[in-house]
Amino acid sequence: MIEKIKNIEKDVGRLSSLQKLLLTTDGSITNTLEILTGNEVKIETIYQEIGKADDYLAERLNISKGDEINERVVRIYNSINNKTLIYAKSYAPLKRANDQFSNDLFRADIPIGKILKKYKIESRREIKNINFLRADKKISQVFGIFENEILLCRNYSIIKDGEILIDIYEMFPYNNFQNEFKVVIETPSRLHLTLIDLNGIDGRVDGGIGITLSKPTFLVEAKISDELRVFGLKGRAEDHLIDQRNHILTAAKRMLDYLGVKTNVEFRVREDYPIHIGLGSGTQMSLAAGKAVAELFDKELNAADISKIVGRGGTSGIGTAAFENGGFILDGGHSFGEIGDKKDYAPSAASVASPPPVIARYNFPEEWNILIATPKIDRKLYGSEEVDIFKNFCPIDLSDVRELSHIILLKMIPSLLEKDICSFGESINRIQKIGFKKVELDLQPEVIIDLMDLIRDLGAAGAGLSSFGPTVYGIIDKDAKEIETNVKNFLGKDGEAFVTKARNFGARVRKF
Repeated sequence: MIEKIKNIEKDVGRLSSLQKLLLTTDGSITNTLEILTGNEVKIETIYQEIGKADDYLAERLNISKGDEINERVVRIYNSINNKTLIYAKSYAPLKRANDQFSNDLFRADIPIGKILKKYKIESRREIKNINFLRADKKISQVFGIFENEILLCRNYSIIKDGEILIDIYEMFPYNNFQNEFKVVIETPSRLHLTLIDLNGIDGRVDGGIGITLSKPTFLVEAKISDELRVFGLKGRAEDHLIDQRNHILTAAKRMLDYLGVKTNVEFRVREDYPIHIGLGSGTQMSLAAGKAVAELFDKELNAADISKIVGRGGTSGIGTAAFENGGFILDGGHSFGEIGDKKDYAPSAASVASPPPVIARYNFPEEWNILIATPKIDRKLYGSEEVDIFKNFCPIDLSDVRELSHIILLKMIPSLLEKDICSFGESINRIQKIGFKKVELDLQPEVIIDLMDLIRDLGAAGAGLSSFGPTVYGIIDKDAKEIETNVKNFLGKDGEAFVTKARNFGARVRKF
């Protein structure tokens, strides 16, 4: 058990003494929880049924295939605040239990330990394994945590007369039973559909439209530490990993300096997605790091304030607005010229302007599917290369700006509000041929155009390039599984495609 705990700590971080106790105790878990919380704990039976043992359970329980077993799923909770402490699943071979024991097992909400004590059943607990996993949607709802948060888990058997009386699987969140203050931030991703005005003749520049996405997400834990550091970023190209780490550390340092705090912060990234693929990872990481620091030191700041402090939103306001409230977003750009917020054309990473105002924000239809497809492409359209593109191709022709504004205001947004996916898709398709979006597409390899054509041919109402790509998206109003499969086949093993929905709310925060 000591070695297993050490291995878990290498992957997820330090375990508290209470967590180690809960993972390795060979006594009653309900009694242990009552001692730890100082309150009575109760059980709610979520599911219970008698079934037949399959090959796996037969081997696991040392019974014959087809033998009757009682399967029970419960949550153990604090009776004072109703907080779920443990989620557990158990399997009990009925032939090894007497009638009284079986009857009580079937009565809802009786802890197994209390049943054993009631009937004076002499038994022992044998720990078989301890490990960790990630919370899926169902388990996250049981515990009131975010999807993909770490769960600590164990499997043990209650042994009577040398045979398994009950086999039990238990789990609880990694962030429970720890005696330290933490903040967990979960952010969305976003599609950037287009910049609107890179002409600036009327004294304003930029502006943009975008859609907040439910998937992928960025999930990070933060706590006060003696050193500013980041753990848990996934293995990718080294330069991308360095960029991701720098986004987090730079944002945290700027926030700490703004607050006048000399202490440092440790971040553990539990879920992330690649940077420089058109889904806004850099902004979400920076805002999450800034928000986490602010929350750790009890400072209330909105997304626009944080974005200004950490240096995001200098061109597009979509990422900042997605972090704040989600949904479909139209931002109003920046004042432009000698006395404006911006004096030249530049991407967000190379601009010091404040985040632009949000002109409009609408819920995106939750019944519409969004296909995300990212081919593997060896090219760099960020950093100094992105700055050069703005310099070389701006200003954009004013007629393109006016046509684009007309499409957005009198076709795209009305079709969104009326849930007319055909008209919305037509808007997406037309945008690809106008203004700065046309510039972005002209710089792409042929596979991007082929991918967009394929998505439309497969039934998407519209398809487009997000930001500088290489991520392509499709708007779909039907079951998108077949389209997803075909796109995956087109991309091959190095590309990625999945279906998601829009997210009509922003980042979420948990403090404990």
